[in-house]
Amino acid sequence: MKLVLLLGVFLFLPFYQCLLVEDYNFTVHTRFSRSVANMDKLLKLEEELALNLEKYAEVLMLKANTIKWGVQLMAYRHIEESTLAWDYLKSYSLTVHMQADWLRWQLFIEKPVGLEYLDYMKSIKPSLPQSWDFNDASEGLRRMQGVYQLKANDISGGLLDGVKYNSTFSYLDCISMAQHLMNQSRWENAAQWTQAGIKLFKSTKKSTELELIRGLKLEEFYNTLAFSLVQQDESQLALEASENAHKSAPHDAEIFKAYQKLENQILSNPIPVNNNNNSHLKDQGEDLQLPRCCNGRCEIARKFSLYCLYNTKTSPFLRLAPIKTELLSKDPYIAIFHDVVYPKELTRIRTACKSHLIASTTINYTSNAYSVDSYRTSKSVWIPTDSNNLTQRITNLVGDATGLEMTTSEMFQVINYGIGGLFEAHMDPVLSNAARFNGTDDRFATTIFWLSDVEQGGATIFTKLNLTVFPQSGSALFWYNLDNWGNEDKRTEHAGCPVIVGSKWIMTKWVTDMGQEFRKPCYKSGVFPLPF
Repeated sequence: MKLVLLLGVFLFLPFYQCLLVEDYNFTVHTRFSRSVANMDKLLKLEEELALNLEKYAEVLMLKANTIKWGVQLMAYRHIEESTLAWDYLKSYSLTVHMQADWLRWQLFIEKPVGLEYLDYMKSIKPSLPQSWDFNDASEGLRRMQGVYQLKANDISGGLLDGVKYNSTFSYLDCISMAQHLMNQSRWENAAQWTQAGIKLFKSTKKSTELELIRGLKLEEFYNTLAFSLVQQDESQLALEASENAHKSAPHDAEIFKAYQKLENQILSNPIPVNNNNNSHLKDQGEDLQLPRCCNGRCEIARKFSLYCLYNTKTSPFLRLAPIKTELLSKDPYIAIFHDVVYPKELTRIRTACKSHLIASTTINYTSNAYSVDSYRTSKSVWIPTDSNNLTQRITNLVGDATGLEMTTSEMFQVINYGIGGLFEAHMDPVLSNAARFNGTDDRFATTIFWLSDVEQGGATIFTKLNLTVFPQSGSALFWYNLDNWGNEDKRTEHAGCPVIVGSKWIMTKWVTDMGQEFRKPCYKSGVFPLPF
């Protein structure tokens, strides 16, 4: 078995020729939150840090035990010497003890212990998630909440878009999210998360190790809530929150002073009551280029989800091995090719790419500059078409299924999405209509291979068509980006919906317009012949 595993690893190593980060001439941080595939690295790192902390505790305990033992010996000595008559020898011994031994105790106490373990923690600090990782994770959660219209109480309790999970948030998670939202002046959402934190704080019986260190108190939650409510002009609710903070800490002079100040401010200058019943959605998603149909519950036109068939016509080979095809739309042409990649092949691709993933980038074609943006939260790696027999087989499969010329197609891009991972609404073609067909190739068609199932969320939605397609492991989604005239078809604008639960793996293959002159020529009329 070990030999088989070793051979498997050996076969994976040369499987892909990955484009390195240095090729882009910019720095990409680890960005843990942009891919859930490598979260196991964080778990392993935490295991190592916990072991290091345990060893540090052992040396501290050894020092503490030495001190306790010394105190016990001194207590015995005190009892013994207090019952004997004083003489020269006893007096001399006590003098030496008080003059020298206590200095030694001072040096012993002052001498640091476990410095090597502290040094290890310092050395590992650059490998830990940084501020941008927290921001990525928080933004992913915020966007997921906005797109699926979820409530903070439901999310923190493990209820995600109608599905109940065993995982829950701690009150520390809730207050961290609230603070992130407050930094963005998203006061209504911040209040929601603070209230969820208060609810969890009251119901929490056992503290975690971080809760012991941070030492948050209930009155701090109420003060945070009061501040968020004041920013929303919710005067009465803010005063109630401040009063609850005072009740939680009745002897805290600062909290009582803050309560009195707020009360006097409201009495002397009443703030109008905010009657906005949709407050929990007001500041969610206003900057998102994502529709509200990611859950697939929106009504769609009857012309979509047409029928299924076995395609035997776009390639002679398909007469022997037809492809199960589900036609979702005739115009624009959108279809699913079912069960075209085998489970073992899916595992092979995911395993080979996992360690090569870097934060997905977008390119400004004017300046030719790459950047990691907030509207695309994933990690990816590029794979040449001719890497091996598997990539070549999948390329040939796209050609057989569509009848297109594949020799000028782009490389594969394998992508794994992160916490609330998404790709906002966009078009795949790069060139403008005026600049197309001048010798520079453009993305004529798109194929997305689903390399995994996604437990919840992660659909591809065509925003202009209101058509939502959920991942189906081993199948592929195909559509044309250009219309019959060769112009960009705006109806194929699409987005990757936020992942709620699961790990979304996809592999994209863009077919360019170069070489398609006889495979799929432009038509001046509105007639569009289907490929089969």
